[in-house]
Amino acid sequence: MFHGKEYVMTVFEEQSFSKASERLFVSQPSLSANVKRIEKRLGHDIFDRSTIPIKLTEFGVEYIRNAKEIQRIEEDFQQYISKVDNLQYGRIAIGGTSLFASMILPKLMAKFNEIYPEIQIDLFEETSSKLIALLHEGEIDLLLDNTFLDNRYYDHYQFVTESLLLAVPEKFEVNDLLQDYQLSLEVIKAHASDSLSLPLKYLKEFKDAPFAFLKVTNDTGARARTICQEAHFIPNIAFEVEQQLTAYNISSSGIAVSFIGEALIQHISHTDQVKYYRLESENAKRPVNFYWKRDRYQSKAVTAFLDILREK
Repeated sequence: MFHGKEYVMTVFEEQSFSKASERLFVSQPSLSANVKRIEKRLGHDIFDRSTIPIKLTEFGVEYIRNAKEIQRIEEDFQQYISKVDNLQYGRIAIGGTSLFASMILPKLMAKFNEIYPEIQIDLFEETSSKLIALLHEGEIDLLLDNTFLDNRYYDHYQFVTESLLLAVPEKFEVNDLLQDYQLSLEVIKAHASDSLSLPLKYLKEFKDAPFAFLKVTNDTGARARTICQEAHFIPNIAFEVEQQLTAYNISSSGIAVSFIGEALIQHISHTDQVKYYRLESENAKRPVNFYWKRDRYQSKAVTAFLDILREK
């Protein structure tokens, strides 16, 4: 309906077809013909050509009012496009479980914010299952998790590789038998892959110990159960919890043994009340990935965030 409005707007502003044609670098007959075609399409005259200078008809006044509003919207949208293209405007929604949301993502968000302070980052902290549903539904752009997601539906960037560690309360006597396999905090934080691993046969030494397990729907909980099966060992699961941090706090309180991801140990304050062991099992090694939905549009802000990760 407003196609060609620039011709009408210029004639209105100049109050003359001849002056408008000079400004538009078109011939006056061509400009007049274009305006006539617009008026014919609308079924109303926009200009009263009987006066000098020409004036707007009543219909023309309403046309110009709406044309100006459309022009303003177009200019605002063009400014928005420019800001988005230059990463001066945008939003990223990132999800993580309590471990990642509280200990890892904030540092990455701060680094991104230093470079792109105008981009808003929304952080979602939920269980893995809820976060996967949010990612699938398009409610979040990125998910940081140690759960495997089907690559038919999700792309990923491997952030780190971590090991599952056995966290044992310091007061448990079994530590005296296994002290040659204990890991120092320095070794864990150095992410030393060549450090000693505890052979699975030694898990039987924990037959009388209580365990804090994550639920079987959690990757850590599922892997812990598989590792125990590999060792032909049935753990005494005294506590079943949702989050790694809860399991770790139970261990650091001296109550039970837990399976804890290396990433958590690297980001918490160390306590001498816990002894750590790396486990000799392929199931104790896993990637920690940033996931995004394969068929979803990826904004420039999300792409910039991933670029910063790859530069680390």
